[in-house]
Amino acid sequence: GLRCPIDLKRGQYIDRYLGELITDGEADAREESGDFNKASYMFWLDKFAGDEDDPAELHKSDCFVADGEKMGGPTRFINHSCDPNCRLFTVSYNRFDRRIYDLAFFALENIPAGTELTFDYMDPEEGEAGQAANEDMDGGGVAVDCLCGAKNCRGKLWM
Repeated sequence: GLRCPIDLKRGQYIDRYLGELITDGEADAREESGDFNKASYMFWLDKFAGDEDDPAELHKSDCFVADGEKMGGPTRFINHSCDPNCRLFTVSYNRFDRRIYDLAFFALENIPAGTELTFDYMDPEEGEAGQAANEDMDGGGVAVDCLCGAKNCRGKLWM
């Protein structure tokens, strides 16, 4: 896990998620290589991907992936919690390319120095619809037991 040596205020910017920028196809190949841990450091930059059937839309297969397994900043060590103290936001500036943007962590509450930083691996904007989609995945996701220990723990994580 990651702990901050200073107090953080609610709404304070923490840092960006950094990693090797790879294609969707390369990310799939790395996931299929057999080492399950590789997927845990990958973030698909598909926030703006739309309907795959609409030729005018950005498709998930056109999007990049940030893989922080072998290179990246300290935020790659932030663990999951169903009751997180941080949240990951999409940040885009000075770019028109919707395939490339930053992922930035912000404090959801005042966080005392030395407290472990956590975020919810399930995007809060997806809510129950996103979780239902994950539950319907045909081999595209793996349910693992959630060990966060939060009072509101969902019990499962989809990796």
